[in-house]
Amino acid sequence: MKERRGKGKKEEERRKGVKICMCSDVGTRAGTVSLTVVAIALALCVFTQSVSAAHISVMPAFQTVSTGENFSVDIYVDPEGSEVFGAQYELHFNNSLLNTTAQDKGPFFGSDSIVLKNEINNTMGWLKYGETRTATPGITEPGVLTTITFHAIADIDGLSELSFTVVKLSDSYANHIPANISNGSVEVRMGICGDVTDDSIVNMGDVALLLNNVSYPGNPTYALENEWAGDVTGDGVLNMGDVALLLNNVSYPGNPTYNLNCM
Repeated sequence: MKERRGKGKKEEERRKGVKICMCSDVGTRAGTVSLTVVAIALALCVFTQSVSAAHISVMPAFQTVSTGENFSVDIYVDPEGSEVFGAQYELHFNNSLLNTTAQDKGPFFGSDSIVLKNEINNTMGWLKYGETRTATPGITEPGVLTTITFHAIADIDGLSELSFTVVKLSDSYANHIPANISNGSVEVRMGICGDVTDDSIVNMGDVALLLNNVSYPGNPTYALENEWAGDVTGDGVLNMGDVALLLNNVSYPGNPTYNLNCM
């Protein structure tokens, strides 16, 4: 009888031992799984940060110009942690308000690069540009990809969007780099012929500024707020002929002999 009880007690202890072992094993496995999940989450976090989107933008994002004025915008690229080896874009504008006169390579890619495409189409109102590095590594610092020069041609006030329709950035393995896009816009004001001070009125103040501008060319003190408005003879040149006509126009208002003719 005692022998049977002894055997029963030993069997019970053996079962408890197995149970404890199993619980211990499950705990170990659960700990291993938890550590694995954490490791994967950390890896995904690091990966997400390393492939954050680059950024391409029109700078300045907005500006106001007058008809006849030449002005520039920059196409600015910020790699945001990526290594940019190639860049391509297509930019659209309102060709009833603006004409593009130049699209020049910027310093972003440096001297070890080649321009693959540089096209201007004022009839359709778009620009295309493509450039790539010719030596590794790619570029990780932000900078100006191109500088675009426009000429305002509007005969009425208007707003032109400067909108990217195509943007492609790539690394040295030709892999696509995602990019956030910031478009721009330009407000074009017709202006008033003869109003070189751009204060919406033509008077002796405009005559004085135009006279000093012609007399002292290049002096920033006498820079015109609106150069288009200064060419009152419409011959494409600012000279004493414009000063004389503007003076007579202000001195004899309404006289058709002295009508202004900004082109």
